[in-house]
Amino acid sequence: MTTAPTAATDAHPTGPTNAPVGEAAEAGRRRRGQALEHAILDAAHAEFAENGWEGFTVEGVARRSGAAKSVIYRRWRDRVDLALAVLQRANLAAPETLANGRGLRADLLEFLTGMSAFLRTPFGAAVRGVERDGPISDRISMFHGEAQVAIVQHIVDRAIADGELRNQPSALAMNLGHTIVMTEFLRLQRPPDNDALAELVDTIWVPALQHTAHHATSG
Repeated sequence: MTTAPTAATDAHPTGPTNAPVGEAAEAGRRRRGQALEHAILDAAHAEFAENGWEGFTVEGVARRSGAAKSVIYRRWRDRVDLALAVLQRANLAAPETLANGRGLRADLLEFLTGMSAFLRTPFGAAVRGVERDGPISDRISMFHGEAQVAIVQHIVDRAIADGELRNQPSALAMNLGHTIVMTEFLRLQRPPDNDALAELVDTIWVPALQHTAHHATSG
């Protein structure tokens, strides 16, 4: 399941591409490597914000970024793959939004509140589109491996350092909170409200993290 970034990542990306098409095309010819990739992802972010998922196309991203469609297709196989790259980039940037931790419960609740706010923006439709149209083979089980959202691992690491958790919890426990929110969002096309998020953190997510962290220590 694809997980959404927090609302704090729904800001304008660095260096948004709003230049006229001719200027963007000229800039696209000059950029190379990582700079070009960032410009394409910035343009894709802006396309989401302006046109939503149904209006999101590789052609629109190419026009906005000044990059040729062939250049985009060499990096991403289709619009779903490109959309996933935009969401993943926002996800990787998310730990900076919780730099000053306030404790395990407060940090998890802040994360889910931001995630829910993000899902209410036009990017929520992009998340649904990626879930609906993306290949099953690219999906990762919530039961194995590690936290699927970087910010959750960041919160857990800080809770271990502060003594709130005794050890690393299970992958299932770390992925539980945002997976439940995503399931509710995909079923009802809206995320849980704030009271439901607090109930989720207090009665399910924090207890699961604490239990599996203790089991990992004693087992």
